[in-house]
Amino acid sequence: MKNYLLILISLIFLMPFTGCKKKSFDPTVKTHEDFIGTWKGTISTFKNNQLLKENGTIYLYPDAATGKLSGILFMKETNVFHEFQFVDGTVYFKIVNNDPENPICQNWSLGGYIVFSADNTLDIRINGNECGQSGSEFISWAGSMGKIVVSPDSVKYYNFGKTGNDWTYKVILKTGDSCQVQKQINTGSASFLYNGATTHSCGWAAQSMTFSWRVAPDAFSIVNDSTLGNKPFVFSIDAKPGVVYRTTINLDTTTVTLLDTNQVVITPSGNFKCAWFRYTEPVYSGLLKTNRTSYIWLNNIYGVIKQEVINPVDSTDVQSQLLSTKNF
Repeated sequence: MKNYLLILISLIFLMPFTGCKKKSFDPTVKTHEDFIGTWKGTISTFKNNQLLKENGTIYLYPDAATGKLSGILFMKETNVFHEFQFVDGTVYFKIVNNDPENPICQNWSLGGYIVFSADNTLDIRINGNECGQSGSEFISWAGSMGKIVVSPDSVKYYNFGKTGNDWTYKVILKTGDSCQVQKQINTGSASFLYNGATTHSCGWAAQSMTFSWRVAPDAFSIVNDSTLGNKPFVFSIDAKPGVVYRTTINLDTTTVTLLDTNQVVITPSGNFKCAWFRYTEPVYSGLLKTNRTSYIWLNNIYGVIKQEVINPVDSTDVQSQLLSTKNF
């Protein structure tokens, strides 16, 4: 009888706890949308016989052209990565080699994965060969990131591709004459391609010229824009200072080189912190082919702030342009 009584008492004590068992976290139910946004935390690695830690920020965004996620990792260096597989709530990615012509980077193979360890926490793992004096150097990073809200004025990625945005520039021609150029984005798409119109008072034959830009978070690409360049250019967010990036199209080679990431440009529209690039392109003046060198100052949020052309090819060529006003 006593045994039955003890069992009954035990069951009574257990009754309040039935149905209250904490549900375990399941990262496999997470979707692409759950990853999108800005994440901040610390990642670490063991290198050169010491533990290295870096604070970092990840921006994850969807790329409509591929239907996959892409991301930018901002640490001491900036790296761009792209998803190649999504399985059971885990994003597997490869990191872009941003110094592809360097002999010590030829065995580059960095990649990794991101997975939720809790509802608002991402675990990130990166491993593989980075650049090294022996041609490769294996490294393994690990860390956790929490989601954060970032002020629009402090984003580190390109963010000026929006329909309706317009810019007005004071332009100096090779002759020394000044005029005005206005650019306005008229259409945009989920694949980051933006088209617009350029109007001017510079006496050029065409009174209105179209331009086409690709403003993705990881790169600003001049697809077509006669006032900035005759050839396509790509200004990557992960460009390494001093590295020359070459693109060859139809036997014509263009170059882009990041010179500085902390240039302040003073304009009538305000003061802007800019990345400073040099770029070169082959152009024609009549039958003469020459290599034109230009400089461009880019702000992540407000776009092209300033341009200087070192060797304009003819009297109607732009020598410089500086932002006067903008509507955003």
